[in-house]
Amino acid sequence: MDNISFKSRIRLVPPAEFQKAVSLISEKNFVKYPWTVKQSIIADKAYTKDIYDCTVCGFTDGQKVLLNHICPTNIENYDFNQIAQFIKNKVNLSNEYLQGFILGSKPNSPDSPRSTTLFDKFVEFMKQYKIPFSAFKGGSYENNVAYSSLQDEWLISNAVVNDNMKQYFKNPYQLFERFFDKVKVSTLDDISW
Repeated sequence: MDNISFKSRIRLVPPAEFQKAVSLISEKNFVKYPWTVKQSIIADKAYTKDIYDCTVCGFTDGQKVLLNHICPTNIENYDFNQIAQFIKNKVNLSNEYLQGFILGSKPNSPDSPRSTTLFDKFVEFMKQYKIPFSAFKGGSYENNVAYSSLQDEWLISNAVVNDNMKQYFKNPYQLFERFFDKVKVSTLDDISW
């Protein structure tokens, strides 16, 4: 596993930069609606869009990513044990290079009361299997996420992020704290501009 970097880079990028990056990713690597485990992708690059009350969870070993986009209002996603079993069937959870990524949840959403519970179950899963992970919870915006193993990089985008934000924040971590209610960065990840 020569291209394992041990530090995945995570960046908040403007929509145009995100669109340019995903234009290089095959459409077959796009996690589409109705956002159940059936739409999950295993590939060297993958992306998904329109994350509001959903939870996106990624597992990567630096070579491939399993990218899930799980909708909390879809009845197929009510039993987290089925989601967990799917992940166990697709990912070698004892792989020493395995790292995780979680983004989503809208706390106290009257239209989506399961949103936070779903996010928290993914966090519990990562902890149970001792997978180092970064997590970005809540926030007010609809996000898009992409991962590329070639750069070992996660991209997050929403309609509000723009290049001018760098001048208003001392560091990229402050920018992430502006967009999400809770930010947890793994020691194996690096928040970057």
